[in-house]
Amino acid sequence: MRALQIKPIELNYGEKDFVEDLAKYLEKNHKDEEIYLLRNQSKTGLGFFTEGNFYPDFIMWIKKDDKQYINFIDPKGIRNLNLADDPKINLSLKIKEIEESLSDRSIVLNSFIISNTPFSELSNLHSEISKRELEDKNVLFQKDDKSSYLNKMFDRISK
Repeated sequence: MRALQIKPIELNYGEKDFVEDLAKYLEKNHKDEEIYLLRNQSKTGLGFFTEGNFYPDFIMWIKKDDKQYINFIDPKGIRNLNLADDPKINLSLKIKEIEESLSDRSIVLNSFIISNTPFSELSNLHSEISKRELEDKNVLFQKDDKSSYLNKMFDRISK
């Protein structure tokens, strides 16, 4: 298992679970690949101003097959978000526009929300959107799909 160092602040519960899940997943599935997980600085790191000054918690950089996959990942509770039109959720769509504007096929950009709010809690509050629609926007459910959410994420990264 790789040693984890966290600086400057401690991880919250959802972030810690994500990092631990990812470490186990990578050890089992991606041992020989170059994968780096960086903690993004809040308010001073890499942010998306057009998306409500959103600073995703993590940036995961993967070098594979002459490509660089740069993934912005934010583990969070989403109960109080506008699920149909939240800028943090819609970053998964906007980031593809940014990728297209780069005109560099060796760089692939993705954005993921790792929800630590179970979908059942959301469906009671937000019946207008399905789990599938959220997954299409790269919202993955950490608690509901504990054994498969990282598989889903890595499948989407290499699309």
